[in-house]
Amino acid sequence: MKAILLSILLATTVLAGEKPSAESKNATQRIAFSQFCFWTGEMKLGQIDGVVRTEAGFLDGHEVTVVDYLPTSISLPDLVRQAKAAGVADRIHFQAGAPSIRTSVGLKEGAPLDRSYQPAPASDQKKQLEGTPLARLALTPEQATKLNAFYRVDPAKAARWLTPAQRSQLQPSR
Repeated sequence: MKAILLSILLATTVLAGEKPSAESKNATQRIAFSQFCFWTGEMKLGQIDGVVRTEAGFLDGHEVTVVDYLPTSISLPDLVRQAKAAGVADRIHFQAGAPSIRTSVGLKEGAPLDRSYQPAPASDQKKQLEGTPLARLALTPEQATKLNAFYRVDPAKAARWLTPAQRSQLQPSR
């Protein structure tokens, strides 16, 4: 099963025009951004190149979007700049014990991203997919992130994250 999921991840990476690598699986870093609405946060942060997974949740009494990103694809200062420009970064939450880079990102630091973080219920995850044909597909977390980010604003771009088998599942029966 793990090999199948990795194959799907690599296939979607190729379809999205990115070069697959061993880094795709393990070299992500994790941070969280507080904002007014994690549904918007998941959508807009998922649109940023280098962001591979998002998750809606709660931390320190705030709605947050947790982001797993590839530092080989986007630097933390660039990620923060793009998140601020998209209006989904009121505060940044680093993992406990993260290296001290706080002064270079230009955002107020919130509570650490630790055990007090609580994921939002499944019904609040990837809200942009709700009610769409994509909601019935079996998706990897990476696919769900990118489809959630693009389906409502650029369906053609979203479709690039689907495998041929998934695309055929979306075709009307004849």
